[in-house]
Amino acid sequence: MESLSRFTLLFLAMAACGDPSGARAPLLEPLVRDSADVRIVENPRPPSGSRLDWRVGTEPAVSIGELEGADPYLLQWALDALILPDGRIVVANTSTDELRVFDALGRHLETWGGSGEGPGEFTSLSQVYRWREDSLIALYSQGRRLSVFDSAGNFGRAFSLQRDDKFFLVEAVSPAGVILTSDLFMRGSLPEGLSRPEEHFRVRGSEGQMVTSLGSFPGTEWFSYWSGTSGWGSEIAFAHRISAFAWGDLVVVAPSDTYEIKAFGPNGTLQRIVRREHDLVVSTPAHIDAEIELQAAQADEGEEETVRQELRERYELVPLPENFPAFRTAMADLTGHLWVREFELPGEDRSIPVWTIFDPDGRVLGFVETPAGLDIYEIGDDYILGIARDDMRVEYIQVWSLER
Repeated sequence: MESLSRFTLLFLAMAACGDPSGARAPLLEPLVRDSADVRIVENPRPPSGSRLDWRVGTEPAVSIGELEGADPYLLQWALDALILPDGRIVVANTSTDELRVFDALGRHLETWGGSGEGPGEFTSLSQVYRWREDSLIALYSQGRRLSVFDSAGNFGRAFSLQRDDKFFLVEAVSPAGVILTSDLFMRGSLPEGLSRPEEHFRVRGSEGQMVTSLGSFPGTEWFSYWSGTSGWGSEIAFAHRISAFAWGDLVVVAPSDTYEIKAFGPNGTLQRIVRREHDLVVSTPAHIDAEIELQAAQADEGEEETVRQELRERYELVPLPENFPAFRTAMADLTGHLWVREFELPGEDRSIPVWTIFDPDGRVLGFVETPAGLDIYEIGDDYILGIARDDMRVEYIQVWSLER
């Protein structure tokens, strides 16, 4: 009995009370406590194989993108998108520095911006976010410049983020005007072999000014190899990563080492911690074998053995992490629910993403599946918006229906 978690003991105790109908619903009762003004929510893991009674459409309700056609539908590096309150879809087509606007049926309406240095134009457009009221904010010039537009596409103003002596990446922007950034460092300065540099996060205000530092967090494992004067470096397979995003008026920084989501207020104070029961899995040679076989099975006919050999040589040089990540990624939807994607172990099917859903208070609800091959940009009350690519790498911005 000592090996049973407190969640399992609680489940057994409640089940022993009996249900006259014989039907027992999964017990997902969290433990909630406050510590030094921080709300901590400890959740059990939903039963394996269970699914929350939410339904995603069997095919996209809207799909924007074509192999051949009119220019607005030819997407390239459509790195972000969102849906306005009136149903219009705004796509950041970064290869042309344009915000392309489509109606709720996917028909092109107009295009905002374009390459240039004038008001409302961009150099290296990267992302688009919701801003105060119904306005939008576009990030460009490697995220150091931001332009504000109203919902009709009228340019309002542009401003820069204070850089001091450090370069940075914009990780998240909240509609309340909070901007979360991480310091950028040069990978080429890392030592040979396996290393894991710290990543430093900062909160900035709606004018780009520095508000506070959130401190440093363990970043992604990196492997560097040098031979003479040449070398290479890359993330290791199954590396840990940090999910950083806005959760309502809060901002989240969550390394995937443990199943823990930390949320900070606009002034940088820790306000909420959401955890879910999870057993860390230690990497073994069997995991390497399983991953090699999975990759070899996807190789062209007659290339399987070559792929096996190349992978074995690489895994002999570059190690796996000691423990696999507790989750793959995390985000918040527009209703305040948390979505945390399950991590697929080597050899497991990765085609159907499975997410753990938490309500706006951080209480676990259950598992939900999302469409295969869809990289999600935004989740609304009744839709999932993301990008998919076909075998020819043609990009499609897709809207899928969601019934909660």
